[in-house]
Amino acid sequence: MTVYSLESSNGIAAQVARGLGDELVFVEKKVFPDGEIYVRVPSKPSGVAIVVSSTHPPQERRLLELLLTVEALSSYAQGSVIAVVPYLAYARQDKRFLEGEPISIKVVLKALEAAGASGLLAVDVHQPRVLSEWLSIPSKNVLPFEDIAGYLYGKVKNAVVLAPDMGALERARRVAELIGADFDYLVKERDRVTGEVRVQPKSLEVNGRDVVIVDDIISTGKTIALAAKSALAQGASSVTAVCTHAVMVQGALDLLYYSGVREVVATDTVPSPVSKISVAPSVVRGLRELLEDMI
Repeated sequence: MTVYSLESSNGIAAQVARGLGDELVFVEKKVFPDGEIYVRVPSKPSGVAIVVSSTHPPQERRLLELLLTVEALSSYAQGSVIAVVPYLAYARQDKRFLEGEPISIKVVLKALEAAGASGLLAVDVHQPRVLSEWLSIPSKNVLPFEDIAGYLYGKVKNAVVLAPDMGALERARRVAELIGADFDYLVKERDRVTGEVRVQPKSLEVNGRDVVIVDDIISTGKTIALAAKSALAQGASSVTAVCTHAVMVQGALDLLYYSGVREVVATDTVPSPVSKISVAPSVVRGLRELLEDMI
């Protein structure tokens, strides 16, 4: 196998190549005077080609670079072409919320398949069902719970791991089990008199405990900031915010710290000041499983 790195791999491609014991090749890229992108694969792959590229902002440019590279490899390679996309852009638009809207993730996935991808590995997709729903090629959604738990282990005591809502409870449960903590999910309550909105755990007490809020994406940080204030008001010893993808708008990190969050930590699927956890070990394990499924 040969691992190909685009500039948005954020070092994950190198770690994957080392983990698999394969060669690492850097894809050549330039921009024409009119703004169009040019890519070139400088050498043929040995066996399966694995191209690693995260599609964080600017998403459209990252996606186009990936599609062009996959197409180049599909005409160059004698074996399969697997796209490893640590952050899969447009995954949150997974249905038509309003009439006239596109299913954006459908377009992205169909484009990857049409470009020549033989398989796809993504990390913590917002709704994993979209992979099987819109792809006819083998795919795998990697969940970096072990990587996250490894970072947290020993850093929190008497902890409670919270999901931002009931739909994300499984994520909280998995992390909690790995670090030996309790878990719960957050609910919003509005005071009928003052109109104040509070976010608090559904059933567990947080007084005197370290609280860890786990989500797939932090964007504005508003929900976690509100939850942190509520938890601290209820006597929590500390609040740590953890996510897979730190897609933070301007001011989100300040908002989180100002709300009392002790530490914000994310994986390296998106480059950020808080990207302290590498998903590479989970990606390597996932690739091995995906390759077995493709045989």
